[in-house]
Amino acid sequence: MNATVRPVNDVRRTLDIDLVADFTCPWSWLGMTQLTRALGNLSGDVETRLRWHPFRMAKYAENAAAQRSFHDYLAERLPSGISVPFAEKSLTEAGRELGIDFHFEKLGTLPSTSEAHRLVQLAAGEERHANVAAAIFRAYFERGADISDTNVLAALGADAGLSDKTLQAFRETREGETVLAGSEERLRGFGVRTVPNLLFGGRVLVPGTVNVATYVHALDQALFPTGDDAEQEKPTLQ
Repeated sequence: MNATVRPVNDVRRTLDIDLVADFTCPWSWLGMTQLTRALGNLSGDVETRLRWHPFRMAKYAENAAAQRSFHDYLAERLPSGISVPFAEKSLTEAGRELGIDFHFEKLGTLPSTSEAHRLVQLAAGEERHANVAAAIFRAYFERGADISDTNVLAALGADAGLSDKTLQAFRETREGETVLAGSEERLRGFGVRTVPNLLFGGRVLVPGTVNVATYVHALDQALFPTGDDAEQEKPTLQ
């Protein structure tokens, strides 16, 4: 793809990008990776700031008898007529083009993503949240890692460069827990019911997973609004 976002000349701009995602959602990982590709097409002096918004698609069942497999969860999210094997094959092919190596055969019981989201919230304080989120996605979908395990998550955070102070807060406190619940409540108030969702510059919303070219176009619209778009008050997920 050769599309490039228009140059910004000598004016430095800051663009906030809000990403609503969940770690057991393969489309969330595809969307985040495609966004990274799209950002590589930015030309000019633009600073992008990714803001992570957790949204747990599946409530975790503490009762073992009520827990579901990843494949049952995936089946619930698919449109009528689309089988799990077909969806997994399509996701694997789409991922391969982006350097993602899905291994759905390694995924068993659907894990809680609460602790993973909490770690990303803490990582945001060091601006390492994108790195940590990518590491969690990769560990889960490529290795079948238990991303509900705080020890597994702490190791991923350490590999992603998180400080000992942040990792200690993750292990020994519940810091970030209230942020998680508040974020989800606010998102539901905005009408969010599924993931991923991307909001560029507070004005250009791209729901679901799309191709890199669409994200490039969204970046262009957010940086260079035209007509009435430039006058509209920007919404916010904050």
